[in-house]
Amino acid sequence: MSEEFAPVEQKTVTVSADQTAYGGFWLRAVAFVIDNVILSIPTAIISIPLLGYAMFNLLPYLEEYDQTEIVSSEMAAALFLFWSIGLLLQVIWMLCFWLYFALFESSSKQATWGKQIVGLRVTDGNGQRISFARASGRTFAKFISYIIFYIGFMMAGWTKRKRALHDIIADTLVIRTH
Repeated sequence: MSEEFAPVEQKTVTVSADQTAYGGFWLRAVAFVIDNVILSIPTAIISIPLLGYAMFNLLPYLEEYDQTEIVSSEMAAALFLFWSIGLLLQVIWMLCFWLYFALFESSSKQATWGKQIVGLRVTDGNGQRISFARASGRTFAKFISYIIFYIGFMMAGWTKRKRALHDIIADTLVIRTH
């Protein structure tokens, strides 16, 4: 019993703004957690040896400091190394954060791995793919939400099109793909 099937034609469906399913707060939060876990892996690979080296240089002076409460020049140098490595790691984290979000969200997938897993993608206000510059601006605008106690992120749960503060600033939307 063999049945022949007609070839399936692909049809383009235009969806009006009223029918667009936006990515809400909780779905976006899950994607953000996934993205941060992913970002933590290379950061940990870089951080652990560097911080271990800094601590290895600092530990001999900590016992000395407990007994004398005077900081020797060697201990000051070890402290400087420790804090310098900490600052370097912060810069590396910020670069990784920026490039990860900006490159993925401006790519043909229009989503980070976390967003892809939960079925979200980032578009401009008209539903089109965003540029690297806009994705960078969107990423840097997230720091405003951090400064104002995450209220900017919570806005995704309150606004009509589920836009967070960084979406409003960059004129972007996060939409559901399934």
